[in-house]
Amino acid sequence: MTSQKNLLGLVFFCLMNSTFSQQRQSSIVAYALDEDGVVETANLNYQDTSSMVVANHKQLSKRYRLLSDKVSKPSASNFVLKTLSFNSKNSDYAPSFYNGELVFASSRNKKSVTMILQEGSNEPFLDLYKTNRNIPNKGITKLKGSINTKFHESSATFSPDGKTVYFTRNNYVKRKIKSSTKGCVLLKIYKATYDDGKWRNIQELPFNSDEYSTAHPALTPDGKFLYFASDMPGSYGKSDIYVVAVHDDGSFGTPENLGSLINSEGRETFPYVSDKGKLFFASDGHLGFGGLDIFMVLPIQQSGWKVCNMGEPINSNKDDFTFIINEKERMGYFASNRDGGKGGDDIYGFRQMISLEEYEYYVPKIRSKVKRHLKLKPVEHEITSF
Repeated sequence: MTSQKNLLGLVFFCLMNSTFSQQRQSSIVAYALDEDGVVETANLNYQDTSSMVVANHKQLSKRYRLLSDKVSKPSASNFVLKTLSFNSKNSDYAPSFYNGELVFASSRNKKSVTMILQEGSNEPFLDLYKTNRNIPNKGITKLKGSINTKFHESSATFSPDGKTVYFTRNNYVKRKIKSSTKGCVLLKIYKATYDDGKWRNIQELPFNSDEYSTAHPALTPDGKFLYFASDMPGSYGKSDIYVVAVHDDGSFGTPENLGSLINSEGRETFPYVSDKGKLFFASDGHLGFGGLDIFMVLPIQQSGWKVCNMGEPINSNKDDFTFIINEKERMGYFASNRDGGKGGDDIYGFRQMISLEEYEYYVPKIRSKVKRHLKLKPVEHEITSF
């Protein structure tokens, strides 16, 4: 490693991978340097468990086909997908709407002062970018201010007035990194305010912890409730969906777990609430095509709620996640690492062809939860990312 000045110290930590969604165990030794230096990693010892669940995914796909074969389908496509030219050769995901622009997370910055070895190749950490969603090639720029750091930033959601943003970041604030008692740098939700063209005043939310992750915030259209994913104590699985009240004075209520209808023994993550109040999320614990699938929650008159798999072409046999939709405009975006993309994760646009209320009749309802039993070898530090 090239010698650098102002070495801040040797930090042992477990770092979330690029999508914050793959089941991985990692042991990483990193050198954290000042803003003018770089971060190099060594002794990377991760075990990709994807091969361990291939058979299970095939079984799930077969079970799903058996269900969907019994369900009539419309003659026209439910959604029409569109590939987007602004995707890079690295990871691009977590789109969000903001004042006519599309904000998203990307590891495209090859000039970043921080680098991490991810999945066998050197990639920069994720930062938050924006582009004009109507003219995506007009320009792609980083969000300005102190919102982007030398570690991962992802999953932004904005208040109705556009002056506050909530986002995910590794446990790093005021140029200090914090780890759990097991030596893992986990995920936290932060908020920032817009001031004079820049995002400033970074604050972590009060229900964060150094001992568990909170991530992927999603505000309701009125800004009064914040949905997020966490593996905090009391969760049903590897990560659950929670909701917390956002009070007018800026304080927060007590986070509440959405319960066993939504949450399973697997991973539930990346929640999103549409402009008409529908909840969407990604899961590998409900019946699906394989990997993470996108699900929709719809009310049932006098009997609560039901969970619907969004089906093809939204879901595939790979990871499909970070779904957002403007129901009024009948359009939206999501991310996937499916075959045929430009990078590790790519953002896809879509046009909604039929109403979501009508769409529910063409996909099978979730009838069971899937248990996953993975035999993993121990490593120096263990973490489940989501």
